[in-house]
Amino acid sequence: MGKDNENLLNIFKKECIKSGIFDSIGGDFKEITDLLTVEYDESSLEGKIKKAKCEYIKKKFEIFCRKRFRLMLDGSVVDLQSESDFESNISKNIDDLFNEYMKNILNSDVSIKEIREKVFKEVRLSQDVPEFIGEDMRSYGPFKKGEVISIPLRNAEILIREKLAEN
Repeated sequence: MGKDNENLLNIFKKECIKSGIFDSIGGDFKEITDLLTVEYDESSLEGKIKKAKCEYIKKKFEIFCRKRFRLMLDGSVVDLQSESDFESNISKNIDDLFNEYMKNILNSDVSIKEIREKVFKEVRLSQDVPEFIGEDMRSYGPFKKGEVISIPLRNAEILIREKLAEN
């Protein structure tokens, strides 16, 4: 493993020691990497115990990685210095992606009206329609016969198919 990964594994190991999962700081990272990568035979009691500890460590490691990743996300936005070159590179990449994301939003030339026209449809009601919940989870109606309404496309198609509305 690279120096950066060992540094992060050391941070993880220290957190495990604080929480009582490991007994001491001494030794290498083999115990952690074994628990994260090795599959244990559950045919014996010792195997079942190791398997349970393995699953617990995997969950703790996932939580640890998610926290570190969130720190990198937050750090990339506020230019926080990370503890390793690996995290600094990830943070820079996240920052680049974020800037590209913002640029794409600003350069988007699809207007709200165009989006609404693609998703909504105007129909004339041929019968009274009671209140209903649209596919967008909003409440629509009640409506009277002859009204022209704009509703989600799929709901408009249903009303047309059921002969409650027409194009």
